[in-house]
Amino acid sequence: MTPLFVAGTAAIVLGIAIGSTGVGGVLLVPILTLVLGIDVKRAIAAALLSYLPGCGVAVVMYARRGSIVWRDAWPLCVGALPAAWAGAWATRAAPAELLKAAIGVLLLAGGLYALRPPNNAMSARRHLGSVALLGLGGVTAFVSALTGAGGAFVLLPMLLLLDMPILPAIGLGQAIALPIAGLASVANVQAGLVDGWLAAVLAAALSVGIAVGTPIAHALPQLVLRRLLGGVVVVAGASMLTWTAMRWSGGS
Repeated sequence: MTPLFVAGTAAIVLGIAIGSTGVGGVLLVPILTLVLGIDVKRAIAAALLSYLPGCGVAVVMYARRGSIVWRDAWPLCVGALPAAWAGAWATRAAPAELLKAAIGVLLLAGGLYALRPPNNAMSARRHLGSVALLGLGGVTAFVSALTGAGGAFVLLPMLLLLDMPILPAIGLGQAIALPIAGLASVANVQAGLVDGWLAAVLAAALSVGIAVGTPIAHALPQLVLRRLLGGVVVVAGASMLTWTAMRWSGGS
């Protein structure tokens, strides 16, 4: 039971981060693999399945606070459906090191942008067209399903670079995680990669953490939340690039 206890404890902490900043799920797979020694493909499968109830909690809580723009969420989710399925199946064959390096660069760019002083139009909502939203949904879903990262991990930096305000951006990240986790989990169950007990413990712990973290996001001033999110994203991006570089140097 010790590995499950460690996984659950880590998931509560990460759930608080997901609820308050939208980012945190990206660290779940590294913890499962590097700390607990779980096979990476099974770790990805368990993480994706565990996002379903937790992100369901987040969507309800963000929607009640008016932080999900549904006319933007629907095209994102539609674009995510086929890409999530494709990404889950691609996990079997595709090496993820180069992809993770690209994500690290994207995170650094988005995080550094968020840490910059906001312009005067920061509070105005940036409207994106349906084609752009479909494309963002597809890219987010494929990368998320391939690596086991939460949907917000990929989507948030892109939305920040497009000048979307913080809370709506986090809300969209929570919304797109549902179709990604659902479709990818169906493929992973068919492939026999899902550890039901591990996924259940992670799901319960993430849900508790997200329920705690979501009110934090709505209580903090927007500028503080923007800086907090930027700092988390920069650290995550730098960590991923460092880890990828170590893997490359170790394998060369």
